Amino acid sequence: MRRTKAEAEQTREALLRAAIEVFYARGVGNAALDEIARTAGMTRGAVYWHFRDKLEIFSALEKRVGLPNAEFIATMKARLEADLGLDPLAELAATIAEGLRALENDSERRKILTILWLRCEYVNRMLSALTHRRQADAELQNQLLAVIRLGAERGRLAPAWSPERAARALFLLLNGSVEDWLQAPDEVRLVDETMPVVEGFLEAISEPRGADNGSGNGLVHRLAPLG
Repeated sequence: MRRTKAEAEQTREALLRAAIEVFYARGVGNAALDEIARTAGMTRGAVYWHFRDKLEIFSALEKRVGLPNAEFIATMKARLEADLGLDPLAELAATIAEGLRALENDSERRKILTILWLRCEYVNRMLSALTHRRQADAELQNQLLAVIRLGAERGRLAPAWSPERAARALFLLLNGSVEDWLQAPDEVRLVDETMPVVEGFLEAISEPRGADNGSGNGLVHRLAPLG
């Protein structure tokens, strides 16, 4: 009996959920397609109907984990373009807090990131996946750079900082914080422990505003509810 498109999509989703569990428990290198099929309650043939190999499954998971970040950043850019009076650095902090909070509350994304960062050896056939990861990292850094450059254009970036150096430092801060959380998600509180550092960094690279009556640039005060 021929399956409908909806049924085929449901099968693909079940296989991806099974792959997440198997990759997370065993690592990508030690995982077998047979085990993924069994975990999904299906045959090996069902796996090959939707995916050529483990690398294609891995690539599907890569795409899934990156989508929310793109949505958050697109929303932030739209706000900045619509209101020239907004502080890009304050908007960036708010967006980072929103993204980290969404990640902390999404167990599936946490598992996928753990697989990508901690459960995979990027050797042999997986080298192409490493290229994808580097491209994703470069895209995120470029997105941070675009916002910080806008902050510089609006007089919000301290002269001692170039947009490029600030974006690189913020990217490394975020990546390091997320990886630290992934290593011990039951012990580290991602938002509560990361946002004070992010806000402190953005405060440090911000150009003070005289309108803040000597209280610095006001970034931390405006973002206090987010931490």
